[in-house]
Amino acid sequence: MSQREAVLQQALALPTEDRAYVASILERSLDRADRQSTGGTLEPDGRGDSSEELQRELERRSAAYRAGSTTARPAAEVLADLNCRQDRETEI
Repeated sequence: MSQREAVLQQALALPTEDRAYVASILERSLDRADRQSTGGTLEPDGRGDSSEELQRELERRSAAYRAGSTTARPAAEVLADLNCRQDRETEI
């Protein structure tokens, strides 16, 4: 197993709130790299959303989870569902 696969597996095993924290930090690091390569005009998804907006959204979702107004699923399950959906779309 490669180092990045090992790190990914460790990250996926974290509790939801910790995964959100790691995702936030990684997203910010990508934002910085993207701003440097594009002159600061666009975020990685091309929509122009700021990292502050992303942070607020992550905090909102974390608070909703902690308050019990939403549920969570393991990241591996979500990714498996997305892969299945992508496979179905590719078949069409």
